[in-house]
Amino acid sequence: MLFPEALFRIQSARSFLLMKRIFQGLLAVVFAATLVACSQTQSPVEPRVIVGNIMGTTYRIKYFVPEDKELDAEQVKADVHAVLQDVDGRMSTYKPDSELMQFNRGPIGEPVKMSADIVDLVQQSFKISEASNGIYDITVGPLVNLWGFGSIKPEQAIADLADKMPEMADSPAFTEWVQRQEARVPTKEEIHEALSRVGHHKLLVDEKNQTLTRTAPLFVDLSSIAKGYAVDMAGYKLEELGVTTYMVEVGGEVRIRGHKPDGSLWSIAIKQPDMLPGSVNTIVQADNKGIATSGDYLNYFEVDGEHYSHLINARNGIPERHNLASVVVIDDTTAMADAWATMFMLVGEKAGMEIAEQQGLAVWFIYHTGSGFETRHTKLFEQYLKK
Repeated sequence: MLFPEALFRIQSARSFLLMKRIFQGLLAVVFAATLVACSQTQSPVEPRVIVGNIMGTTYRIKYFVPEDKELDAEQVKADVHAVLQDVDGRMSTYKPDSELMQFNRGPIGEPVKMSADIVDLVQQSFKISEASNGIYDITVGPLVNLWGFGSIKPEQAIADLADKMPEMADSPAFTEWVQRQEARVPTKEEIHEALSRVGHHKLLVDEKNQTLTRTAPLFVDLSSIAKGYAVDMAGYKLEELGVTTYMVEVGGEVRIRGHKPDGSLWSIAIKQPDMLPGSVNTIVQADNKGIATSGDYLNYFEVDGEHYSHLINARNGIPERHNLASVVVIDDTTAMADAWATMFMLVGEKAGMEIAEQQGLAVWFIYHTGSGFETRHTKLFEQYLKK
């Protein structure tokens, strides 16, 4: 029984319920930073638009067809969606038959042949783990599962899942597991035990033979990098088809390339948490870059007035506790921007700024103060700010 997988599904359901309550006006919340595409000017030629659902979220793609190309819109849509499905199908922790989940259930101590891109993403994640001194780690799953994220009534959880995942909602074992879940702070002993099953150094990578080896019962979760990778792959597919100007967005992670027909670059608006929906705080412009955001404003629970985020420090097993509300990263690939953004949310604004400057990254930090929110950004980020 894939209880870790079930946990992630519950958090998705809980996040949906939170958002529903927000829009009903039943909860007082602040809006954390998010990324939305916006147009600088009205282009003389309208872009084609593709919308859909993938990875438990939505995607939106805009692209312009070059004058010397004839592209069938439905075929382009099918080709791009197939790419997104491929990444999701192999790297999802929600799908029990995905390549990654089969690896997580596989043998310990034996090399397992994996897709080249999965091996590469694991290797790339190690770079970020090392930069964060182990705070960010793709094997943090046991700790995420231990903390649980929050309390939700069993019957409500099952009802919310029934429409989308009847095979899971109907499982007696799953029902019993949901009934045991409570919002609580794990004991030191429980955290210590979970930590024994965490650590990227326990995951061996052989790039030459394209294998991964678990030397302990690790649970590898690529969710902090796979969505960004899917965005990149969708962009590369458009390029393969001859498209040179596009914007791909999946669940808030973005890849942009090219100048629109009117000569302008794609513009991305960063909304500050204390601003109303739809209002713009800062606009960035870039070409052939990935842009990712991360925040702790939905997945959390509270016990005795204490806030516990879903972002858990893989070194000490404790959720992050700092003033950082959200972070935006611009990088050559959306995959790395995605992973870096998650890491910065874990280490916080002060340590994050030091790491960002050392790594030469373009990063925008939004953090809580006693009177609201303030922002800071690295020197490299300045070149992307709209003048």
